[in-house]
Amino acid sequence: MDSAVALRRSTASAHGALLGVVVVWASAFSVIKVLLDHGFAAGDVALLRYLVAAPGFAFLLWRVGWLPGLTRRDAVRLAAVGICVVVGYHISLNVGTKYTTSGTAALVIALSPALTLLLAVGLGLERWSLRRAAGLAVAFAGVAIVVLLGTGGELSFANAKGPLIVLAAPVAFALYNVLLKPLLGRYDLLALTAASSLVGTVFLLPFAGSGTVDSVTGVSAGDAALVLYLGVASTFLGYIGWNVGLRGLGATRAVTYTYLISPLAVLFGAVLLDETVTLWLALGGALVVGGVAVAQRAR
Repeated sequence: MDSAVALRRSTASAHGALLGVVVVWASAFSVIKVLLDHGFAAGDVALLRYLVAAPGFAFLLWRVGWLPGLTRRDAVRLAAVGICVVVGYHISLNVGTKYTTSGTAALVIALSPALTLLLAVGLGLERWSLRRAAGLAVAFAGVAIVVLLGTGGELSFANAKGPLIVLAAPVAFALYNVLLKPLLGRYDLLALTAASSLVGTVFLLPFAGSGTVDSVTGVSAGDAALVLYLGVASTFLGYIGWNVGLRGLGATRAVTYTYLISPLAVLFGAVLLDETVTLWLALGGALVVGGVAVAQRAR
């Protein structure tokens, strides 16, 4: 009886953690958009976010026992992982979001699992199947609709510029996943997450400049709270919550929660930022999420 109760509590905790992750990760798109609209540089938003989270990641890395037995080759791979997930992903996302809505950016980011799967298949790490091919085709068609027609305006490079820049973020995330996979069997996942985040933060430092100092010294209380929210809730606690969900439910069940992030981000953008949700955007988003779900669940 005690073990059954403990299992139910663990499962409930995992579901609760993943719901929290969905909310903080979905809301992060709106927070980033607000900071960019308030004059923050794209690099500054990423750097300040990770500088806030860095002490937590450093403590976490110490708490889980570092990375015992880390070889030089694995250290180089870990550095590449950190560059992809922190620098490549966040700089692309932030720069692109300057030129589009937070909801559109979130729907483009939703392509990340599909690109990861496509890259893994190309490298022989995953098997190809007709169902996976169909899911990927639908997802890519959805992104094309979001990029080209999602704003509801005329078809032009100016309207597609932001989403196209954001598209580099899921590419970086796909590389991160493929590079990380060989390390998962040799090191603790939390330690890898903390270490790669800290390494990535170091590589964000070159993006700092005189404007970064001005942003910090002249920041308003409201913007400071948003930066803290990104660093503490969306970054540090978000990764911890994701790990809690993974351990409690397993990857297959936990990943279903990620399908909620982009639609919720679109909702946050519409309600909080008064962003327009066009029919094309809704259709493209549905195709992206649905196509990714089909591709991920294919055997």
